[in-house]
Amino acid sequence: MSEQSHPAADLPGQPVSRALRPVVLGAVAEAQRRGAPLVEAEHLLLALSADGGTQVRAALAEAGLDHEGLVAVLAAERAASLRVAGVTPPSEDRLAAARRVSRPRWGASAKEALVRAHRVTVARRRQRAAEVDLLAALFGLELGTVPRALTLAGVDRDAVLARALRAA
Repeated sequence: MSEQSHPAADLPGQPVSRALRPVVLGAVAEAQRRGAPLVEAEHLLLALSADGGTQVRAALAEAGLDHEGLVAVLAAERAASLRVAGVTPPSEDRLAAARRVSRPRWGASAKEALVRAHRVTVARRRQRAAEVDLLAALFGLELGTVPRALTLAGVDRDAVLARALRAA
């Protein structure tokens, strides 16, 4: 497999830990299904909700953020953002993009989340990043779609993360 075709080829810094590889691949698939040109933080969160470990999925589901719930929260965030910009949100069927043939590149928010996950891992003195580290990194983002969506949905990030950490 060439470096360019590898899903994690253009990620920053250190290699992705084995524990996060299924989530990284799931995020690429999420972006492709949505016709996105970039894999962003929301795709990582969607992948955690669908493909993450039991403790992370359970913590997210308890907060109403199972995969379907998260899709709804992200759609509500998109609609709210459009309304703030003075644009009437189009219907979901008009937003459907043509399926992407090429692999999407890594966007700034996903790269930032993965770098933050590595920092969390180092701070916890572990060798490899775990899914709960990625969840902490995603919930620690202050700007972008993920924090806006979680705020709009009234998600208590600290409580969700604490539940995931207890179960880990």
